[in-house]
Amino acid sequence: MNISRHSLLFGLSYALDIAGKNNLSHSKSTAYLAVRMADRLGFDGDMVLPLYYAALLHDIGISNEYKMFEHCAIGAEMLEKLPLTSEIPLYVLYHHELIGGTGPFGLSGDDIPIASQIICLASAFDDQFGKKAEGFNHSLFQQAENWLAEVRPLFREDVANAFLDLMKQEAFLLDYFSQETKYRLSEKIVVGDDVHYGYGEVQQFALCFADIIDRRSPFTYTHSQGIAMLAREAAALLSFDAEVQDKMYIAGLLHDIGKLHVSTDILHKNGPLTPEERFEINKHTYYTRKILEQIPGLEDVTRYASNHHEKMDGTGYPYRMAGDELSELERVMAICDVYQALTEERPYRAPLTPEKVWGIIDKMTDNGHLDKDLAEKLKAMDFGHAAPAS
Repeated sequence: MNISRHSLLFGLSYALDIAGKNNLSHSKSTAYLAVRMADRLGFDGDMVLPLYYAALLHDIGISNEYKMFEHCAIGAEMLEKLPLTSEIPLYVLYHHELIGGTGPFGLSGDDIPIASQIICLASAFDDQFGKKAEGFNHSLFQQAENWLAEVRPLFREDVANAFLDLMKQEAFLLDYFSQETKYRLSEKIVVGDDVHYGYGEVQQFALCFADIIDRRSPFTYTHSQGIAMLAREAAALLSFDAEVQDKMYIAGLLHDIGKLHVSTDILHKNGPLTPEERFEINKHTYYTRKILEQIPGLEDVTRYASNHHEKMDGTGYPYRMAGDELSELERVMAICDVYQALTEERPYRAPLTPEKVWGIIDKMTDNGHLDKDLAEKLKAMDFGHAAPAS
């Protein structure tokens, strides 16, 4: 693997935005606003880059179950485990601190990193105005001015002044409020980052996001890691090389990343889903593809991950692919998904034994849902005993 760090973080930031659903560009808009303020304040490239990445990932620890200080701390803890510079988790940890000491950690004045203050102001502005749909006009400009006047005592004077100076440039707010450019704002940012990641670094990010995905549902806490290990095992049993095995492992970790778009009320439901709820949860594979296809170099991973609910007879979702439209490894991932789900404990049943699981898979192959030849090969190879990945 040879994946651009910028592309990876940029793509994964969209996963954080779809978890909120009301503002599908919050991370990228926050990063855009933050970098524009940093430029205004005279930051050099070495200072801008960690600010930019911290802004993209500032909501990585957010959850409806956490208080503000908890999501800041959890986000920083997650980022500390990733191959990123030490400033990034620090900026995220303090991105809700206010200049007078009324933030979640009580920091004040110069004790707050200026980058955290910049992210705080950028995020707050986008929370307030990011969902405005009417476009930019004089009334909206006055609303923005009044809002900044109200909140500016919470921020460093130089940070607030930098943002006010930007607001006085008509093009700045015209870009921000334009429906044509709203979701492409961060394309206006030129980031000087030539770092590329290999498999080990990509795996670290994938494990982090698998954890975010799985802990949204108490029923499937280790689902993604389980499928990742099965997918790697299956690829090895079928004699695919190490690179393919690695890609299948990453795909398994990220196959449900689109579930961040699904309400936790649905994910937590202990019982049958209504047709409306099933319609919503079926969208997750579409969003898995939408997230991962933003990352050049992960094309194979994207296909393996996002097609795990397609069926051989074309009755799967979301593209109704069938037969030869699905590669061998995409068919393998579908088998892994079924096997893992059936061997997991759920509130309404205990884990099924391998014998019962293979009986169900056999029926699914007879019905044309799964690939019969591949299922029989894997069953004959005693599939299902994957060791934890290193």
